[in-house]
Amino acid sequence: MKQYFKIAVVASALMSVVGCQSTNEETTAVEQTSEINTPVVSTFEALQKQYNLDKTVFDSAAEFEIYSEDSYSLMMDEWNEAKEIYLEVEQEPALINEEYSMFSSGSYSAKYIALIKSANLQLDKLKTYKNKADTVLSDAIAQMNYMQSIDVAKYYPQDFSSLYNQYKALFVTVIEEDIAEAQTEQAEFLTKAKVIEIDTSLTIHVKPLEKEFSQLTQKGFKAIAPISYGQTKAELDKTKKAVQANNRDQDLIADVVAKTRFQLDHLKNMAAEVKLLKAVKNGQFEQSVLEFENKLLSISQAINGDDYRDQPLRMQTTEILSAVQQMHAINNTADLEKKIKELNSEIETLNGTIEKQTDARANVQKQVLVLTQQLERNDNLINNLNSVIATYKAKEDAEKATVNKEANEDPSDVEKQTSPALETVQAQEAVKEEGTTTTTDNTEVVPVESTETKVEPAEIETTVNETSEQVKTTDTDIETK
Repeated sequence: MKQYFKIAVVASALMSVVGCQSTNEETTAVEQTSEINTPVVSTFEALQKQYNLDKTVFDSAAEFEIYSEDSYSLMMDEWNEAKEIYLEVEQEPALINEEYSMFSSGSYSAKYIALIKSANLQLDKLKTYKNKADTVLSDAIAQMNYMQSIDVAKYYPQDFSSLYNQYKALFVTVIEEDIAEAQTEQAEFLTKAKVIEIDTSLTIHVKPLEKEFSQLTQKGFKAIAPISYGQTKAELDKTKKAVQANNRDQDLIADVVAKTRFQLDHLKNMAAEVKLLKAVKNGQFEQSVLEFENKLLSISQAINGDDYRDQPLRMQTTEILSAVQQMHAINNTADLEKKIKELNSEIETLNGTIEKQTDARANVQKQVLVLTQQLERNDNLINNLNSVIATYKAKEDAEKATVNKEANEDPSDVEKQTSPALETVQAQEAVKEEGTTTTTDNTEVVPVESTETKVEPAEIETTVNETSEQVKTTDTDIETK
């Protein structure tokens, strides 16, 4: 399509080259200006991606039409032209970087982007109009949305069309910055719209009932069953008033409509029974009375097996009602007893749960007590080990001092002087070792039997390390528990 258009343009250009040059200078300048700061799309994949984004935006922009038909029309014209360019490039991707027109230096992609840019400008205007109108005309917008939800146009097409034109005029007034006038027109619109809304609700809910009641009137039901007829008419009038006063209360409308429907059906049934009685020949009503009595008998037999036919019909009805009430009372008692049993069962279950939780808590407390005692024993063990280590260090220091003296004095004198001192040290060590053996928990410390035997530091360190490992193992077991 575009190729044929280009051929026609070339032919006309050859006819008036000079005129075209002078006439299109301004147009070319505008096109070049519009392409300033326009992003370049040099590949078909990039153009396709941009097109998909633009299609999502503009194909869903119909909601903005109400805010300004002129701006919306301009926006859609720009978008439709951009779509045509894309479809041409889609058929022949090589066109994307070729010149779109002989009167401008822009490519197909640049022309597409320029059109989208112009469409976006109109969309921004529409969004601005929307923000303002949604505030000023919030009541009118809500009213129109509700009327469309109940499909007013289906029941009153001409009235709705006139009302919708009045609705669109409100947005024009807002765009023209005449807010006060728009609010005045909105009040008039709401008054007219409310009338049509109520009429539509009556048409939907009450008119079918009125039509059916009118048909029964034409069939002579007023004369056949005047009491039931009057009750039905009163219920119908009540329903109509309720719908007029609360046309948006769907629960209320459903309730009053159901009551009127019940009265209409009751009127039909009553008229049918009256017609049957009138059809009895020669006033022989016994058969009809017997049929009614048999119906009461079947009811009493189903309830408790009693037969009330030895009583008047009114008394039979009273007895049946009393039996029904007793039956309901018995059923209620059974339901209550069942409920009590269920509650007692739940109480027993809860009591069992409480006992289990109490036992678990007691077990936890016992475990805590045991662990506390173990920690105390470990502390005592550590203290005793520290005491033993200090004793060995004191003994080692004493032996070192003795050795130094022996090096400087006569050996015989040294033995004489050292023997009483060693005996004293041995006696002190024996007393301390006996105390240590008594206080430690199942821990034995081997006493030093001879003052001549030296206890090496390596042996002391080995004993301490082994004891420390035992303490660590005990602590680990405590933490695990």
